[in-house]
Amino acid sequence: MNRMMTAALAALLALSPVAGLRAQGTWPDRPIRMIVPFPPGGGTDAIARIVAAHLQGALGQPVTVENRSGGSGVIGTEAVARAAPDGYTLAMTASGPMTILPQMMENAPYHPVRSFAHVALPSVTPLFLVVRPAMPARTLAEFVELARGRQGRMNYCSIGVASPSHLSAEIFLRAFGLAMEHIPHRGSAPALTDTIAGNCDMLFDSGSSAAPQVRQGALRALGVSAARRLPAFPDVPTIAEGGAAGYETSTWSAVIAPAGTPAPIVERLNAEIRRLAATPAERERVSSQGGLPVDLSPAEFTRFLEREIENWGRVIRAGNMRLE
Repeated sequence: MNRMMTAALAALLALSPVAGLRAQGTWPDRPIRMIVPFPPGGGTDAIARIVAAHLQGALGQPVTVENRSGGSGVIGTEAVARAAPDGYTLAMTASGPMTILPQMMENAPYHPVRSFAHVALPSVTPLFLVVRPAMPARTLAEFVELARGRQGRMNYCSIGVASPSHLSAEIFLRAFGLAMEHIPHRGSAPALTDTIAGNCDMLFDSGSSAAPQVRQGALRALGVSAARRLPAFPDVPTIAEGGAAGYETSTWSAVIAPAGTPAPIVERLNAEIRRLAATPAERERVSSQGGLPVDLSPAEFTRFLEREIENWGRVIRAGNMRLE
């Protein structure tokens, strides 16, 4: 009887995630890649490189950032969904390809909840409404008045179709009854470049990308999508203050892994990223860009994601928004 119980216990242990981790050696024992589904130079890419550098030091293995852009973030995010769930492929993805795009596509190539292990969410960031410094409108009210006088003859850029940048602008236009041409870009860096160059009349972008340009004077911030003014930018009014009652949107970048990644690996990564996010230097960096630090377990991140999907889903359904 004792031999039978021992054999049964051994069989159960062989099926456990911890045993699976032992079977593949001490993780990590080789380099890890972190896919960023956007071009270099944007906010998600910048955060990925900070997190990758921290993980490399903490785990003792190289963590390389691989930019795989296209499809407004879908191509790189799908690559992670299809990767082996062994802890050696991660992604620093964003709210667009995780909460918006799958709800607007006829046949999304992944499910934002079921296709991934949700590792860590370091921070949440409101978006800035930015314009070029030469824009004749110097306040949000003046910009709205200018756009009303040029209905259909102004444009706005976004960091990609169906991104928070895109939908935040659409909600803004509807709130004020404005019409503008949409010019989507493949990421934050090219959208910012085009706005600075004067090819875009308006851009909604995350603070992690736009704030440095605002501080340098390359762009002017007319409003922020937060519910309250940001301590780091007290002179930038909320869009709700400008007349769009209840207006509030945000974006975020987060680490994910393929579904089925062993729980001990997910928990180790989560602990290391939360440790980084809690450092005074990182909290100051996030705050200086108008962001809000977040401290969530993998399970709490999943619940946050489900709420985000529902919140953006209401906007998408109300506007009957679909991707062709």
